[in-house]
Amino acid sequence: MPARVLVSNDDGIDAPGLRALVLALSKEADVFVCAPSEERSAQSHAVSLRRFLACHPHSGVEGAKAAFSVDGTPADSVMLAIHGPVFEGGDFDLVVSGINRGDNCGLHVIYSGTVGAAREAACKGVPAIALSLDNFNARRVDDYAPSAAISAALALLSILSESPSALGDMSEGVVLNVNFPAGDVSEMKGIKLTHQGTGCFFPNFKEVQEGQGSHMPQIEERTEDTRMFRNFAGGYRKDGTDGSDMDAVAGGWASVTPLGLRSDLLFKSRTAAGSSSANSGESAIQERHARGSVAVAAQVVVRAAAALGLEAGGIEGIEWPLAD
Repeated sequence: MPARVLVSNDDGIDAPGLRALVLALSKEADVFVCAPSEERSAQSHAVSLRRFLACHPHSGVEGAKAAFSVDGTPADSVMLAIHGPVFEGGDFDLVVSGINRGDNCGLHVIYSGTVGAAREAACKGVPAIALSLDNFNARRVDDYAPSAAISAALALLSILSESPSALGDMSEGVVLNVNFPAGDVSEMKGIKLTHQGTGCFFPNFKEVQEGQGSHMPQIEERTEDTRMFRNFAGGYRKDGTDGSDMDAVAGGWASVTPLGLRSDLLFKSRTAAGSSSANSGESAIQERHARGSVAVAAQVVVRAAAALGLEAGGIEGIEWPLAD
């Protein structure tokens, strides 16, 4: 029986990256789409709480068994698809978000709606993968064909072919964050297991004088003292650390980074130190889960690379950045 795969994104349901992804996945799986009705980039994990969500059937998504657009965030779309009465036929085996126009390396994962959609699935125990292409000029379906081919290999040949115990590690709160370099598959060095870097854009706010419109802030009252600003991209802090996602993509690799849901430093410090306190049992469980998740990610890299005739990198004991 074919796997049931849910596809979402943050570029909107008509985005070429989503269309290319659905076409590639539909060759081996039953694909269902639930995505924002328009671009909702940089929405992170935001959800709508104080208004209704409109959900419309969306025709023309080639390869999809069914497709719906939602006037909400990426996380809204995934939450509605998993827990709402939108689709019939049972649970999803995998949630795939993307393919995003532009990378989501480094600290961009914090802002990313693409990652937020996948993270919502992971929060609810569904294996999830986020996909992004390091090419802001990609505006046609054909521009995403190479990354879509690798995406299908990662998702179908690798993740869904894993053993139930291995998938258990992914279903306990792990997102595989994948970033592709621009270009054809033949131009890539391979697929590499990486750690999340620290690269990010800094803002460059400029005061603007513009007329009314949907792009203007939604405030009840404007006075003579009201000032309008637009956030333009400013300086960019790169992270060329060996083994980081950004360094891998810059070097021509497709980067695969396992992301967890836990962020607290206290847990991480206890785990790293091998605490013998009352929390050591919990730490040991979480550490085994982390190691298992990384092992699954490494296996995904190996299998997908082999299926595509590419080199597998970063699997010989990656050097994770740990604080002293």
